[in-house]
Amino acid sequence: MQEEGRMKRRYQLLAVFWIVAAWTGLTRAESLPPALDSVMPPYLAMGKALADDSLKGVASLAATMKSLVEREKSGFFPKELPADLDRLAKATDLDTARLAYKDVSDRLIALFRDHHVQTGHYFVCTCPMAQASWIQTDKEIKNPFYGSAMLLCGDVTETF
Repeated sequence: MQEEGRMKRRYQLLAVFWIVAAWTGLTRAESLPPALDSVMPPYLAMGKALADDSLKGVASLAATMKSLVEREKSGFFPKELPADLDRLAKATDLDTARLAYKDVSDRLIALFRDHHVQTGHYFVCTCPMAQASWIQTDKEIKNPFYGSAMLLCGDVTETF
């Protein structure tokens, strides 16, 4: 009987351990790494401007995002990202800005995947016409690559 009681306690402890381990793992997977969290507001604002067919504020937002990327010394961000942001900051027309934004988007999407981010608050949208994807915080498509010409072109293809 005593042996049976010890085995039952071991199984209970093991079950508690597994529950805590699983919960901890899920919590870690859900959080957005601080470095990535810091660059999302300017990134999202640039996407909104481009969807609105505007360059207003894009240069300063790209410069802000570049500063945040360069401030992160851990090697978290791809080394190409600052150059992509420079191109975006220097863009004088929507086509050039959108091409640079595509590269920035591709790099951020890769970071979300690499770090297994699962918050449920970020959506990857893909436009088959532009052959490009971007991140936004709602499921209503607002295409930054075509703006008013095809604002609703695209689908949510992934959730982070």
